[in-house]
Amino acid sequence: MRKLIIEIPTEELGKMGIKLPQLETIRSIKFHYFLRQDEEEFRAVSEIEFKDPTAEVEDLISRDFLIEAKLLGREKNGARIVMMRSGPVLSKVLQLVGMNCGHLFPPLEITDGKIKICFIGSEEEVKEFLEKVNGAKIGHRVVSLGDADFSPTSPLNQLTEKQREILVIAHKLGYYEVPRKINTEALAERTGLVVSTVDEHLRKAEQRLMTYLLGH
Repeated sequence: MRKLIIEIPTEELGKMGIKLPQLETIRSIKFHYFLRQDEEEFRAVSEIEFKDPTAEVEDLISRDFLIEAKLLGREKNGARIVMMRSGPVLSKVLQLVGMNCGHLFPPLEITDGKIKICFIGSEEEVKEFLEKVNGAKIGHRVVSLGDADFSPTSPLNQLTEKQREILVIAHKLGYYEVPRKINTEALAERTGLVVSTVDEHLRKAEQRLMTYLLGH
């Protein structure tokens, strides 16, 4: 798998017809954990620093941005830890910048008027993503491009590259949703593998993750 990090000035959103006035009240926002990301919903845990320290996270809620913002805690610097949930609006924003292939992955942050996006996928998916960004004439800077690597303490580091790839695709397409949005047959078709191979990769990946998590 490959990992691409690009930086996009926030004003480029306006060029695409995207208006998120709530961002004007935010000094910085960093998404730490992605809980769900598909065409129906985007949900994540983020760290938000407001320009006005008295601002409330509920002020972010609107049909054009978020449908839920729940305060989970506060950092010493005043930043809020927030569970954010958006309907299809934010997903459409991601699709506009070509984020309907591959997988969004931390770090994702908006600070100093710039959006930093991390994209993980196959060589072909990374190429397709960059082609869509260039085709949409979105001003951007490639921060880095290389093989996807993970922290030594990350559970994903316990998997083989192929296991990570299949697991990421399965998660993105809703294999682990309840009810499931895709089965192993459809996953096999999307990945170009036979069903038994996909099933084996998922089973071994799940077993390794459970062994790692339960052993720590």
